[in-house]
Amino acid sequence: MYSEELEARKKLIAVAQKCLEYELTAGTWGNLSVRLDREKILITPSGFEKSALKPEHLLVVNLDGVVLRGELKPSVETWLHTAIYKAREDVNAVIHTHSPYATLFASINEPIPVITVDFALAVGHEAPVTKYVPPGSKDLAEEVVRVLGKDKSVVLIRNHGAVAVGKDLENAYHAALLLEKEAAIYFRTKLLGKVEEAKLPLEEVERLHSIFVKAYGQKGGKITLKLE
Repeated sequence: MYSEELEARKKLIAVAQKCLEYELTAGTWGNLSVRLDREKILITPSGFEKSALKPEHLLVVNLDGVVLRGELKPSVETWLHTAIYKAREDVNAVIHTHSPYATLFASINEPIPVITVDFALAVGHEAPVTKYVPPGSKDLAEEVVRVLGKDKSVVLIRNHGAVAVGKDLENAYHAALLLEKEAAIYFRTKLLGKVEEAKLPLEEVERLHSIFVKAYGQKGGKITLKLE
């Protein structure tokens, strides 16, 4: 196994453990992938406890979903991952979560607005909701790609969960974590009846996000996480 692929496997496992630790995934639910090159991705297996994942359990599949390396069955949402990589050349990592608050708003078909500075900086847009499509289908993959568009990094999947994408695993994980945090804060602002007071103005969201992109963001900078 090439050293670059081995490192990618180790990092994907580390991020999967972080997602489990922060309740972005649970048990066998949720899946992660990372682009190896323009034709292949590394993805988590189907029906496998995230707490027990090891580098050798991950699968290499091509963008048509064909398994090239690995003994286990790939994630049931492999179509979702490969469709995103085909549509977005800027995306090199995809994380599909089932985090509680994000899934709550996905289930009631309610987008999550931008409230906090950190969400404005790192994400820079509200989290929209897809229409309902059965899981594990090509139709779901197409719907998520449609709602993600050319530049969104997070999307809520109706009655299902969420997707976060990034230029690398660190950025995708950061977006997924911030989405769940923003959803929890939004829930509390609704309880207080202060949603409109809490929302950041669109022009301020755009200003903050442009600062992030220039300093750390999609075009050149890097978020560093301690994954061990």
